[in-house]
Amino acid sequence: MDRSVAAIALTCLGIALSSVAVAQTTRQDNNTLPGQERALSVAPGSVQPTRGVVFLTAAINSDGSIAGCFGCNTANTKRLGAGIYQIDFGHNVQAIKGWSRWVQADTLTIGAENAWCNTADRAGNDNAVWVNCQTSSAPVDASFFLFVAR
Repeated sequence: MDRSVAAIALTCLGIALSSVAVAQTTRQDNNTLPGQERALSVAPGSVQPTRGVVFLTAAINSDGSIAGCFGCNTANTKRLGAGIYQIDFGHNVQAIKGWSRWVQADTLTIGAENAWCNTADRAGNDNAVWVNCQTSSAPVDASFFLFVAR
């Protein structure tokens, strides 16, 4: 009897937890050019594989200036707006071509950076990575490290 009560309780708990819907706010898409649609998914098997070997790196200050870089096109690496950056590497670094990116908000000195960042292919520039840094409420200028691997 105790086992059946426990099984029923666990089943009810599983149903309750699996049916919880979380409301998500719409986000502004700053990386899609006017007149283009945002790609929401990539077809399975269409991305070239990556081995995870880092070939390119960048340490970017919050103002978009380059603190250090291996493989960057410095003339085309810049801050585009509040918390939005373009890091150009001079050749195609799109995810679909097998490139993977890791970005980490970092003070580049001592202390802590109160932000998080993410990456995407740069719309309109196959040679660049688009980086967005933000806090829980809005985009924010932040320094960061970017690693590009294949």
